[in-house]
Amino acid sequence: MSNLQKELLDWTNSILSTLDCSKIVDIAPLREQASLRNYYRLTTDIGTKVGVVSVPESNVNSIFEELSFSLLRNNIKVPRIEASDHIKGFMIVEDFGDKVLQLEMNLENQKEFYKEAINQIHKIQDVQPFQGLNILSEETLKQQMKLFEEWFLSGLLDLEYSDDEKDIVCDAYNFIAKECVHQPFVLCHFDFEFRNLMLISDGSIGILDFQDLCVGPYALDFVSILKDIENPLIDHDLSDYLKQCLAGLGSSEISISSYEELKRDIDFAGFQRQLRILGTLSRLHLRDKKSFRLHDLIQTLRFLIDDTANYRELKGLSDFLKKKVQPKLLQTLKAII
Repeated sequence: MSNLQKELLDWTNSILSTLDCSKIVDIAPLREQASLRNYYRLTTDIGTKVGVVSVPESNVNSIFEELSFSLLRNNIKVPRIEASDHIKGFMIVEDFGDKVLQLEMNLENQKEFYKEAINQIHKIQDVQPFQGLNILSEETLKQQMKLFEEWFLSGLLDLEYSDDEKDIVCDAYNFIAKECVHQPFVLCHFDFEFRNLMLISDGSIGILDFQDLCVGPYALDFVSILKDIENPLIDHDLSDYLKQCLAGLGSSEISISSYEELKRDIDFAGFQRQLRILGTLSRLHLRDKKSFRLHDLIQTLRFLIDDTANYRELKGLSDFLKKKVQPKLLQTLKAII
């Protein structure tokens, strides 16, 4: 048993009376996450719970607890916080089980899962944003995209590229950010991937990893599932799901006039997200020594190359990524993985 497990177990045993159980039968680490938190399943005499360990005396757990309470109050199904000690960095949260939608999805249930996931996004977007949430300004969106150069191009790939190519990348940041801030702003989960959605025993969908909840372009959460790294969609299916998104928006306060407008908004939210993810997953490997998401860089870059090619203003970026960046990525990953 690791020191973290022992400390969490000792603390949990000290508060058993508040958890409606009398003993802990087992403690085991859960699947590796991109988060800096560590997760453990606690098996008790009456069921299971999830223990969370984060940096002691930081505010990340207190923020997480506040967001959980606010989302639950608005009928968004997220794990309930059962106990916490923010000085120690410990939390006990409701256990949604092991059925991650990313792993449960197949050809038979895909349409139903997408339908329910899209419905959950609409529910989140209908919630009035809470006070104190980060608002994704044009400058914030650009700063997030710049992780692409710092951690992906320079950090991971050690890529040399010309001043003209740097201008192409910089112009793309500016263009993409301007397009994104013109979209209606709503409450955003910000990481609404199938890997963060759980199929709960009662058949409902539970939502994890909402710590980056913010106010931003409405298309950001949609593109997280429509351009899912693990499940690239064929054009026919993508079109069907876009129509489902549009139908749901029709009953909301978000004013989107056409399928074409929605498609463009989702494309540009995707460009922002993909540039950001290329940077964050590279940082996860280089800084945080978590390399299990490196393979996801390939599909993320492929989405970016293919979709930016459809816009005249971003054709130069697409060409640069395809001719210079993609071969370097494949070469780099071959040496690492």
